[in-house]
Amino acid sequence: MINPNLDLDALSQAYRSDDRIRINNIFSDEIAQRLHACVEELPFDYILHADGQNRVLSEAQMAAFSAEEKRAMQAKLWQGAAQGIGFLYCGYMMNRRERPANRDLAFLHDVYEGLQQEDALAWFRRLTGIGELGGVEGQYTRYTPGQFLTRHSDNIAQEKRLVAFVFGLTKQWHPDWGGLLQFYQQDGTPRDAWLPEFNTLSIFDVRHVHSVSYVTPFAAGKRHSLTGWFIRS
Repeated sequence: MINPNLDLDALSQAYRSDDRIRINNIFSDEIAQRLHACVEELPFDYILHADGQNRVLSEAQMAAFSAEEKRAMQAKLWQGAAQGIGFLYCGYMMNRRERPANRDLAFLHDVYEGLQQEDALAWFRRLTGIGELGGVEGQYTRYTPGQFLTRHSDNIAQEKRLVAFVFGLTKQWHPDWGGLLQFYQQDGTPRDAWLPEFNTLSIFDVRHVHSVSYVTPFAAGKRHSLTGWFIRS
């Protein structure tokens, strides 16, 4: 599944210089194009943080909110985000979904499950130099105007996360639209940012502090990706 033409030794050396790397053409063009087409069909949930809690709401639940309820929810989201705590995006969480009968949606499951096969895990162990990589947790995500993920690291004591990944499925994204994968120094000083792109892999140690910058109201596209973590076996 991973592009066999990639120079894994060179990529591994580059990754280990900073425990992160952006890799282009991670899949064959055929797989990447099909992922791009299929991800548009996903029944995404809304994933957000409000009132100090993480919440997952279906599209039907969000649509049932009154205008007043939506304004109240927005205010709670902004209140948390103003303190550097919060997120709002759309996700198709793999641990909540059974394998669908629809062929296109099943293909998205095939790719996700393929990352957990031994040959794929072995490839990522060589890339990162981490022999403990033993599984995957993840979701397909979509960011549209008004959505964001505030600054944080994925290094959570009770989790088994070792390395975070973002398989980019976004075409023709303009940097002024936001949605950038922004990295920071440990003290919060901005470091650099990676643009959403198509058929790329952004992979980094969970200790890296990062965010997804606010997607602007004038963004003319959707930021799609497959995101998650390689976890300890």
